[in-house]
Amino acid sequence: MTLGFLGTGTIATAVVHALAPLGQPILVSERSARHSATLATTYPNVTVASNAGVTAAADVLFLGLMPDTARGLLPELSFRAGQRVISFIADLPLAEVQALIGPATAESLVLPFPAIAQTRSPLIAFPESGLVREIFVGHDVFAMSSEAEFRALLSAQAVLSPVVELLLTASDWAAANGADASKAQDFLRRLIASNLEASPLAPLLASLATEGGYNARLRAHMDSAGSFTALKNGLDAL
Repeated sequence: MTLGFLGTGTIATAVVHALAPLGQPILVSERSARHSATLATTYPNVTVASNAGVTAAADVLFLGLMPDTARGLLPELSFRAGQRVISFIADLPLAEVQALIGPATAESLVLPFPAIAQTRSPLIAFPESGLVREIFVGHDVFAMSSEAEFRALLSAQAVLSPVVELLLTASDWAAANGADASKAQDFLRRLIASNLEASPLAPLLASLATEGGYNARLRAHMDSAGSFTALKNGLDAL
């Protein structure tokens, strides 16, 4: 099965890094030439081709384009029956993708994350797809039961950026107050990752609620400052 990537931005490049070691032939488009050239140099099974060349050769196509770019580019390409397309374009409904790539089949809308390049990673997909599970067998596919569920998780995942900002703020504060900056970042990353892996969220929060404890005091301060209300309002605004 030959895999093709139209667009080699951050997410598509991360996915190629995840899949290329499995040995399947992969074609990447010339768009984002720096990324595509690096991938082709790194993996002997990765080849750079034109958009038309990728489309002609691939059995499964991944779309890593901006919505407006996809609307302009896809109608210019020749798709074929039996070809399957997996879209990473969160803001382009799968029904619209299907209209742009017929007679190929729009298989699923998938949202991977950059960490997939280095480690086992979750991704969300709608609709359920055996092909997606087959390709991403080494990762955790969360299949959404409806487009509404996909959209809800698409918004909720945006908490990743403010969480990283919180950790950077805390590690910078620690560094300004006597800690080694690199050690602070490494400690906080491992602290958060290990505790989240070890427990569901509600029991974990309860275990950190010891009255007068550091965690409880900081959470109370952030609650009184409206931080969690601001988070909910921000999610509503997405």
